[in-house]
Amino acid sequence: MNYKFQEKISRILFNAFFLIPFFTILGPLIPDLIISFTIIFTFIFLIPSSKEIFLNKNKIDYFILTFFLFFIFILFSSTINFFINGELNFDNLKSYFSRSLFLFRFIFYPISIVYLAKKFAFNVEKKNIIIFLLTIFFVIFDTLFQYFYGKDIFGFVPMERDQLAVGRLSGPFGDELIPGSYLMRYFFITIFFLFLLIKREIYFKIFFSIFLILCLTTIVLTGERSVTLLTLFGVLIFFILFKKQRLIILSGAFIFFLISFYMLENNPTLKQRVINHSLHQFGISLEKDGNKKHYKQIKSFIDSHYGAHWETSFEIWKRNKIIGIGLKQFRNECSKKLYDNINSRLKSIRCATHPHNTYLEVLSETGLIGLIFFLLLLLTLLIKIYKIKSYDKSIKFLMISVILIFWPIITTGSFFTNMTQIYFTFLLTIIFMIENQIFNKFNQMK
Repeated sequence: MNYKFQEKISRILFNAFFLIPFFTILGPLIPDLIISFTIIFTFIFLIPSSKEIFLNKNKIDYFILTFFLFFIFILFSSTINFFINGELNFDNLKSYFSRSLFLFRFIFYPISIVYLAKKFAFNVEKKNIIIFLLTIFFVIFDTLFQYFYGKDIFGFVPMERDQLAVGRLSGPFGDELIPGSYLMRYFFITIFFLFLLIKREIYFKIFFSIFLILCLTTIVLTGERSVTLLTLFGVLIFFILFKKQRLIILSGAFIFFLISFYMLENNPTLKQRVINHSLHQFGISLEKDGNKKHYKQIKSFIDSHYGAHWETSFEIWKRNKIIGIGLKQFRNECSKKLYDNINSRLKSIRCATHPHNTYLEVLSETGLIGLIFFLLLLLTLLIKIYKIKSYDKSIKFLMISVILIFWPIITTGSFFTNMTQIYFTFLLTIIFMIENQIFNKFNQMK
């Protein structure tokens, strides 16, 4: 394969990276293909030695090494569990590995993008960032359009279990009620790209305040409670870390709270979901009894349906402390009768595809060893970010995203789904690009 052809393909794959958030709207298939093809092309045709995977400037990259060892352990522990339970057969292994084996590819993608950029001296261009920003603002406006008109610009109506999803929105995601989660994940990446693109501080503050108000309001209107709390927590961290932006953050937050208060007061269904139902999760429920309202105290968070998931996952871990029950096996284990005696009042609905908490998912499915690897993964990533901060302070935007994705005390989706891993690898790729100074064309921290 000649050099010019390699460079042309590499340029297409490098530009495709910035299209991943757009194609994610359509589902995981196209982003998966982009990621997989980029890795195959890079590792088969370009990278001459496997040493370059784990080395960074002639030093071992401990984050990559930890990530790699973590997923090796996941495959090992799951196979051992099949053997212990007498379920080691071709059908089980085929089903499991088809869903889990290729999670490996997500750590190789950031390596591939950085390698392509350095080998062919690619720079991030304005059009790359503009495409990303247009995607995010499209999701915001399409979701707002759905809120006010009942359907989005494509005619999608928010549905859940073949019924109208009251108090929820799907935006352009069809039958997936995830626009809030999507916007939360890309929230601080968007601010980072705005910071790179807009050189004059006054214009940055204007666009930042518009984005802050629009995006936070949209997230609240989606009815995704944990996402709303996590995003607000991220804004608080942003307020603490960026002293120069505090006034504009306070101004934007004040306008956001005024708008949200007005919208919630004029939408009792949304208020019931966002406010009352959230109070219920923490032990207080505002319920209607005829024309009267009264507060009903429930025992604890454990008595909520999320609490039932959490307690079940902890009980699963107590019976499988070292290596857990195997990745994505919570859905099979939780229905067993030996968990009928958990304390939650909602034990009858304790089952789900995952425990709805990242750390409990890791603990129950990979055990103490897996949790140690997971914590080492977080630690090595934070150390990497800390080192980058010494020469590029803009990494602090991405650090907030890392804190949010690893925040322990919140209900979450599964960490090991394709959609989560696509986002995580997108975030990691930007961090790796900053580490390797691929954004140097743009101004650094103001």
